[in-house]
Amino acid sequence: MNLVPGSVADFLHTPVSLSHLELVVVELPQVKPFYSAIGVRNSRKALIIKWHTHDGVIGYGECSCRPDPFYSHEFVEGAIQVVSDYIYPLLTKVRTYGEALAALSKVRGWNFTKAAVEMAMNDAIRRSGGIGILESWGRERIQRVPVGISMGLFKDEATMQQSIEDAIEEGYQRLKFKISPEYSHPYVFRNIDECNHPNISFDANGSFGKNDFDELRLFAHFEYVIEQPFAPGSFYLKEEYQFANPSLKVCLDEEVEYMGQLIEHKDEIKEINIKPGRIGGLYYTIEMIEYCIQNAIPAWIGGMFETGIGRAQNLQIASFLQGAKAHDQSPSSRYFTQDVLVKPIEMDGGFIDSSYFFNPEIDEKALQELTVKSLSLGR
Repeated sequence: MNLVPGSVADFLHTPVSLSHLELVVVELPQVKPFYSAIGVRNSRKALIIKWHTHDGVIGYGECSCRPDPFYSHEFVEGAIQVVSDYIYPLLTKVRTYGEALAALSKVRGWNFTKAAVEMAMNDAIRRSGGIGILESWGRERIQRVPVGISMGLFKDEATMQQSIEDAIEEGYQRLKFKISPEYSHPYVFRNIDECNHPNISFDANGSFGKNDFDELRLFAHFEYVIEQPFAPGSFYLKEEYQFANPSLKVCLDEEVEYMGQLIEHKDEIKEINIKPGRIGGLYYTIEMIEYCIQNAIPAWIGGMFETGIGRAQNLQIASFLQGAKAHDQSPSSRYFTQDVLVKPIEMDGGFIDSSYFFNPEIDEKALQELTVKSLSLGR
């Protein structure tokens, strides 16, 4: 199966230049804690990969995995070791973009880590010559990207009501509520039922199991799409549940890391959340989006609380999905007290102008201030 356009295939012959890699771990304080079925997040600890060319150009990529293995098997310290011990030695021998992808494919799994490397390499190429793999794609772009908000689990009704009011006033194009089997307070269902917004969905982060069908039914009866209701590898529970509850509409997230998994479930899902890091990078994102377009599968770009570096790259990809109603790419100010871009990501009436984020200026001073660990490979 070859889904990428010929122009993208041709781009794989683009020469690459690698002097050395820098691995930088930053920690960005959050505006407020974020609660989900996975746990509580108070800051964003992220691995930033800086790809240095022989001409002195720097490309930036962000590894979107969590600092712990609670979303996937990847975690920041593990990613550092995988890049240091296995990926970097392979990269020293590559001459083209395609050879770099082939080298990365030798490492099984670790998609977030490999994606960060590819994104840094692609960013260096684009900053050097103005054309990266996304520009070679040839699909028409939109300038104003619609933005949805992922709303965490709420501790009380007043907080939930205020958050809903704020999100609607700010113009978010979709309200996505985090849910879990334990999240069954009457006020939750009351406020969702009374929420006056045309685009609502749920996100369970795989928290429902075989013993939670009754709790899931409380949310499924709204007939909104539920993102990843069951844990990865437990998709069989959907069939068992849906036999008695046909109203369930599923959006996949963690379940899909490779094309084969999407193909396997394509007839059973309502839509898919594509996270470029989760599926291994830009090339595979293009491939998956092309498949979704050809098979009429609604797709949108999700996020992992990325810093401005990763979020800018997500926005670049989102600008090619013209039919998506909203992407989980909220502005910097919603998450962080300080970001790492000179011009933070801003939203205007539920939309973000994507044009700036194809060549965002990195705030190196802020990056240095927020750095908690760094390592140089090959220098």
